Amino acid sequence: MVKLLNGVVDNFRKDLRKADRNNDVFKRLKWVLYKQYHTLSDAQLDDLDAAFAQSPTLKAIYWARENFHHVLDHSTSVEQALSGLQTWMAQVSQHGLNTVDGFIKTLTKTQAYIANYVRDYLSNAVTEGLNNLIRSIRRVAFGMTNFDNLRLRVLAISD
Repeated sequence: MVKLLNGVVDNFRKDLRKADRNNDVFKRLKWVLYKQYHTLSDAQLDDLDAAFAQSPTLKAIYWARENFHHVLDHSTSVEQALSGLQTWMAQVSQHGLNTVDGFIKTLTKTQAYIANYVRDYLSNAVTEGLNNLIRSIRRVAFGMTNFDNLRLRVLAISD
């Protein structure tokens, strides 16, 4: 879900970039927008403030993303997370952020599963990392046809 929400923010940034190609404010912003606010350096904060000054909608979308993280990071129970997610969706809808509508539709369908994250704070990051490692090995191996050799390489590198 975080990837989807980051995609919403990045797509809006891309639209801003396309609308005004000469504006350098939105040029170096991609990786800054992916980070949470409390992890940004002073230079990144300056870049973010300059972008927010030119696009209040970008600011609203970014803070909506930050609030989404806050709901999941600070909920102590599944019920509290569900309540927080529903409040978050209502606030985003109230602000009229149409670019987030697709994300909200997906979140509405999967909110019970997403809220379960607060029970154990587990994600699929390790699985995604392993999948990326396997794809990298396959690229380097140029279509290795022997599955056993591929499996041995994956096991050797992943230890």
